[in-house]
Amino acid sequence: MKWIGLVCLALLWGCQQPFQGNLVRLEMNAPQQAVLFIVTNDKTIQYGGGITAVEGKTTWQGTFDREQRSQYQTLLGETKWTTTIPVSDTSIGSGQYKVRIRNKDVDNTFMLSLSDTNATSLYNFLQNVASARLDKHIQALPKPNVDVLIDRTKQK
Repeated sequence: MKWIGLVCLALLWGCQQPFQGNLVRLEMNAPQQAVLFIVTNDKTIQYGGGITAVEGKTTWQGTFDREQRSQYQTLLGETKWTTTIPVSDTSIGSGQYKVRIRNKDVDNTFMLSLSDTNATSLYNFLQNVASARLDKHIQALPKPNVDVLIDRTKQK
């Protein structure tokens, strides 16, 4: 009976597909703040914040549009993280970025300070993409009219 289990396990292990595509995992940790972004295949973005990010989980998933994908690839190309591993910053100070770049040829993990311009540019871009998911909800909120604003000033 054990042999059947071993044969099944060997078959499952042998049938696994090698990693394909790209994965960028960007964690930002600062006092009272934690954010996690995972980008797969240059088109899917996942976001997690707060305790969810600390646990390594995400709560939202979306996709880049064509312009965002182009901008993401440009930003990632400017970092050169797929060809050159930056020296991890040991003086973390008030926070850090933890970055993992993975594709079929590369699997690099490194830490960068919050003052690193490449990491900050990528973080800001990903934050804007994730925040855009809320725009339609914010636009749907009722707008105050002049009468409401005048009534509020009279009530003081």
